[in-house]
Amino acid sequence: MGLGPVLGRRLLLLHHTARTDGRLRHTALEVIAYDAERGCWILASPVDAPWFLDLLAAPLTTVQVGNHHYAVTAHFPDADEAAEIVARHVTDGPRRARRGCPAGGMAENADARPHSRTGDPPALVRLDAARGQHLP
Repeated sequence: MGLGPVLGRRLLLLHHTARTDGRLRHTALEVIAYDAERGCWILASPVDAPWFLDLLAAPLTTVQVGNHHYAVTAHFPDADEAAEIVARHVTDGPRRARRGCPAGGMAENADARPHSRTGDPPALVRLDAARGQHLP
């Protein structure tokens, strides 16, 4: 629709291969954090989301941010790394964390609401850009 430049780094379009039938899928996702130094985007997901399960099966993919495409590899932080990411993001400002980060709400109110059909807290996904790409 041509809205990439308007949405900036807040949203990205994930291109992923469906694990069930091998078809190419596209999912618009909110970015909870972007690290320009490391060249990575952080996303939060219910552990039963189809795109999350697809990335577990095939972590090499591409994303579109604005009008640019990037080759990325999905990594799934362990509990310690996820806690560090959430803590770093929440210290950026509680209002920003609640607005932009489902994990920010998780840090404030972890027991109050389920985050998926199974009631599990969201999992984090780190999308690392391949080397040599000009990043935003």
